[in-house]
Amino acid sequence: MDATHSFAPLLIVLLIAFAVPIFLSRIKHLSIPIVVGEIVAGMIVGRSGFSFVPPDDLLVGIFANFGIVFLMFLSGMEIDFNSLRSSAPTPGRSGRKVLWLALSHFALTLCLASVAAYFLVRFGLATNRWIMALILSTTSLGVVVPVLKETNLIGQRLGQCILVSAVLADFATMLLITLAVAIVSRGLTAEILLIAVLFVAFFLIYRFGTIFNKAAALRRTIEELSHATAQIKVRAAFAIMLAFVALSQELGSEIILGAFLAGAIIGLLRTADDAELGHQLEAIGFGFFIPIFFIQVGIGFNLPALLASAGALLLVPFLFVGAVLVKMIPALLFLANFSLKESLAAGSLLSARLSLIIAAAAIGTRLGVIGESVNSAIILVAIATVTTAPLVFIRLLPGGQRTRRQNIVVVGADDLGMQVARRLKAHLEPVCIIDTDPERIAQAARRGFNTQSGSAEHDSAALRTLCQSARALVCTYDDAESAYRVCELAKNSYGVPHVVAQLSDPSHRGRFDTIGVSTINAALDRPSLLALLARTPAIYTLFARTDDDKEVCEVILTNPHDIDKPLRELDLPGGLLALAIRRDGELLVPHGNTKLCSNDRLTLVGSIGDIEIAKQRFSEP
Repeated sequence: MDATHSFAPLLIVLLIAFAVPIFLSRIKHLSIPIVVGEIVAGMIVGRSGFSFVPPDDLLVGIFANFGIVFLMFLSGMEIDFNSLRSSAPTPGRSGRKVLWLALSHFALTLCLASVAAYFLVRFGLATNRWIMALILSTTSLGVVVPVLKETNLIGQRLGQCILVSAVLADFATMLLITLAVAIVSRGLTAEILLIAVLFVAFFLIYRFGTIFNKAAALRRTIEELSHATAQIKVRAAFAIMLAFVALSQELGSEIILGAFLAGAIIGLLRTADDAELGHQLEAIGFGFFIPIFFIQVGIGFNLPALLASAGALLLVPFLFVGAVLVKMIPALLFLANFSLKESLAAGSLLSARLSLIIAAAAIGTRLGVIGESVNSAIILVAIATVTTAPLVFIRLLPGGQRTRRQNIVVVGADDLGMQVARRLKAHLEPVCIIDTDPERIAQAARRGFNTQSGSAEHDSAALRTLCQSARALVCTYDDAESAYRVCELAKNSYGVPHVVAQLSDPSHRGRFDTIGVSTINAALDRPSLLALLARTPAIYTLFARTDDDKEVCEVILTNPHDIDKPLRELDLPGGLLALAIRRDGELLVPHGNTKLCSNDRLTLVGSIGDIEIAKQRFSEP
């Protein structure tokens, strides 16, 4: 690199990356994604605006290239491969149905996109029908996941169907674009089979990683080196990512596929102890490299070429309508499982495009199969869809899907179930008991509990309604197989956020951990409870006693007036204290400057009356 090369363009880009989120945070009445702001800001300082930053600046280009690699890497990490598996015997058929619906949705999307691409080629706006069809078939997993989390749908059947559809669209289009580019570049030769080497490397590294995770001594060494200056996990993640990127280059395939597969490996191998790794990598990516990529997209946006081409200008509305329809029409297949409004809502969210469509369009421009004006039109369509799709999704979503989860369901009205229900009721929790025994249900009803007669092991409309308003479910069954069926149905089909089961045989704990169920075993956990009572009797008393006015409770923050506020500005009622915050599976110890996010779970301690006031305040719509 030339030692005299100016750093001024890179400085301008970094100042934009710093200023855009601050500026957009002040515009409360407009919900504009940060990446859209970054692209628009890039247009202003790039060749479509004041030309402060040249589109071919060397430093900005290097960091932007690494930004798209990092973005694809983080997209691969987002994939939950458990959502693509089906293991439940009875309701699991719904899991297979979800996968089948997702596959059918993508296949029909590809067919419709190829029809739209045919007309684009016919009118001379593109030269390769299949690459253009793949560009139109993309979706944005990076948009879908946050929206599903925000609406509390990610664990419910509709959310899982949308998520699996987005995962398949992301992965399949990434692979097919790589194959199509290889064919366009080199023709249909045996060299294309070299792409399979990437997948061989994927499975080999995954296999090595699983063996590594089982080696306690090695894991212990890694944990010791994961602090301060070593940060060995972050170094390993970068090494894997760049190894796959370099291998992709050597094989002549697109580097975005290699980065995506590297991220998928990290996502597969991550354990509960690696939660911090994801946050560190996101901080590096979204804090530095990825914003440079999106700003560079805006810098390179060729508005003069778009305005000079009447065909390209007419293409923008056509592309927008086509991009929406190729997702909305296939979403009607979801009518097999969902209502019309739910299906249309799913189609609208899946029509959001961003990173992958921009990357695919850039590849198409580089190959010469689409022109600069068409590339600019595609960027405008990406901005339009990523801005409007989430808003349309929320508007179309039936109100019942966003019902706040308040109840706790207790499965089993035997002695243990009744004791659990009584303790929960003593802590002023809304409880509902479900059991197959009419006599036990009648006895629970006489004691003032809400009850539901029926089996929790099998899908039913009554159980679905009950679980859709439940924030937690406690299974008290002794039989591990029955308990597993109940927990899997609640977790995977009904999306209950927190599921708890008691196990008499701890050897089954691994199965429950796999589906995200918390388990308790009396023999194993009793020593921990006794140790807690010995070490911190006050904490144990707060959690266990119900005969005083003190309470510990977890409250979910959904009130928009408190979101983005620091904790010190909350003005908590009475003498309430915030002990902890659970956010995206991570436990945070809060301080006065900790900013609150939507759906944060605050653990509060104080009087019962003050906690009830806090519940109402934080959960206001």
